[in-house]
Formats: sequence, C-alpha cells, structure tokens
Amino acid sequence: MDKKKQMAFNLNNFLLSMSAILDYKQFDLEGTALNHFKRVTYIALNLGAKFNLEPKMMADLCSLSLIYNLEKKELEKIPFLNTKEFLEDSLIKEIIEFSSKLDKMFNLGNNQIENRFKAIEFAKENKENFSKDLIDNFLTVSSQISFWLDLQYENEILMYIYSSLHDFTTVLDFEEILNLTTIFHKLENKNSIIIQRASKIADEFNFEHKDKQIFLIATSLQNIGKMLIPNSILNKKEKLSFEEFEILKSYPYHTKRILGSIMGFNDILSLSIKVQERLDGSGYIYSLDGKNLSLKDRLLACLVIYNSLREDRVYRNSYNHLGAIELMKKESKSEKIDGSLVEIFERIFE
Repeated sequence: MDKKKQMAFNLNNFLLSMSAILDYKQFDLEGTALNHFKRVTYIALNLGAKFNLEPKMMADLCSLSLIYNLEKKELEKIPFLNTKEFLEDSLIKEIIEFSSKLDKMFNLGNNQIENRFKAIEFAKENKENFSKDLIDNFLTVSSQISFWLDLQYENEILMYIYSSLHDFTTVLDFEEILNLTTIFHKLENKNSIIIQRASKIADEFNFEHKDKQIFLIATSLQNIGKMLIPNSILNKKEKLSFEEFEILKSYPYHTKRILGSIMGFNDILSLSIKVQERLDGSGYIYSLDGKNLSLKDRLLACLVIYNSLREDRVYRNSYNHLGAIELMKKESKSEKIDGSLVEIFERIFE
C-alpha cells in the first residue's frame, strides 16, 4: 500500500457508521424506529447464514442492507467486494426486501411479544410472495428467543454483525474514498459544489496529494452531522428559537460520533469537526481559539462560511461573491476568522 495515495478501508465498518444518518432521516421523515437499517442487516445476515452464502457475499449483503434505500445509481458507486451484478441477485434483493418489510411493519426494535407472533404469522401467510426457502429459513432462525431479544439492543446487533463477517479490509485510493463520501455529502445538499471549491483552495496552497485528498474528504463529511438535525429546524424560515439554535449547534458533535468509529479516519475526523470553531474561542463545539486551529482548520472553517453564504437558504437568498466576502471581512475584523485567508478567497473565487 502506498500511504501517500491509498488507505486501508473496510466498507462495512464505514457503512455501519454512516447508516446512522440514513436511520435518522427515515425516522424524521417517515417515523420509522431508529436503528432500522441495523435491524434489517441483522435479519438479513441471519437469513444469509441459513442460505450458506459465501463470506464475500455475506459482507456485501451486510453493506447493501445498511444502505438499501439509496438510489441504484448511487449503489453502483459503492465499492462492493463482488461485481455490481450482485445488486441484481434475486435472492439478495428478496432477503433485504423481506427483512425491511418485517421491521417496518412490526417495529421489531420494540419489545412487544405480540409483534413477534404477528411477524411469524405474516411470514407464514406470504409464502406466495416470497420463496419457500426464505420463509422456511426465517421460521427456523426466528424460533430462537435470542433472535428477537438481540433486535432490541444495538450493541447485540453490532456484536452479531462483526462476529458473522470475515475481515475484508481492502486498500482504496483516496479518490475512491472521496467518491464514496461524496454520495453521503450530497444527501444533505445534492447541489453542493463545496468540494470543487475545496479543490481550488488545496491547489492554491500547493497541498501534497495526500493532504489534498484528506482535505477534500473532510470537506465532504464536515456537514454529515446535520443529517441528525430535524428537518423542522434545518428548513425553518423564521428565526430559530434559543433551544432550536442549541440543537443546530450540536451538528459537529454528531459528525464526531459518526466518523469517530471509522478505521483510519483520524485526520479526516480532526478537520471535519472544527468547522464552527472561531479564532476568538467563540465557536463550537469545543470553543477552540486561534492557537489550537491549524491552517487547514482555518481554511475549512472559512470555506464553510463562504460556501454557505453563496448558497440559497430557506430563510434567505444566496449572496454574490462580493457580498459574501464583505461579510467575511467583518468576521475577520472581529477576529473570528483569519483575514489573510479572506483576502485569498476574494481573489481565487472572484
């Protein structure tokens, strides 16, 4: 592995962390109980084991179960172990469809004994809609009380997932990881061009290849915690209440929670969670001041401000380049952001 160009990467480790944002959005928009995607994965892997799926297929079944609701064009960008043909595998699709329907219909994270029996009856009554082998295998695995109890606890689900899978850590180019993280970045704002702007900044400062790619990946993930903020706050046209603003300010913390368990992402995490820190210590989530903020920290913080001003929001229209720079100069005079960087932004984004 060329450490200047590549990184050790485990897809399931990454997706288990990122599934939290899909979970919350499903909960926020549809009311689906939290940890839905992990429960779907738990059920799917139990069924996959009964079908004696080979280890690589089990790993891919896990990956797909965690993100099955992404659009097909996005799923095709995911670096699965098998070829993309497995996305069309009828058995894999059937396992995930069945697992998802079961959890949504019967809220299997809720420890209601009645729901267990309803789920079993549903399976028995749908032998015409699902294959006989699938139903038979489900009836076998669901006959164990531990199957139902594990579904109540996230830690038990995670232990089962990791114990069921081989370690298929691979080596990916930084560009491949950026392509993957961009999928999740676009979930928050599909029209975002902040990564392109980050690339221009990295080139302006002559970042080495590795430094540039880490900066771009961190840029793609710095807003991921916003996916755990209710839409009612993110899309509110009126001024936020004190309580709502405090909730909004927590998003870098959620970014830290999501990225903190991803193998090899320490440098990316460190950059991603400081985007709301300010030189005078008035920022959040750690109230860091200038002496604790590196050049890259300051650059990414300025980029987030500039990019936000240049985008439309539900409560205001976008600023043009000069308007955005003018506001940033006011911030720099208050010693919140680096004035020398604002001057560079004024030139390179003109």
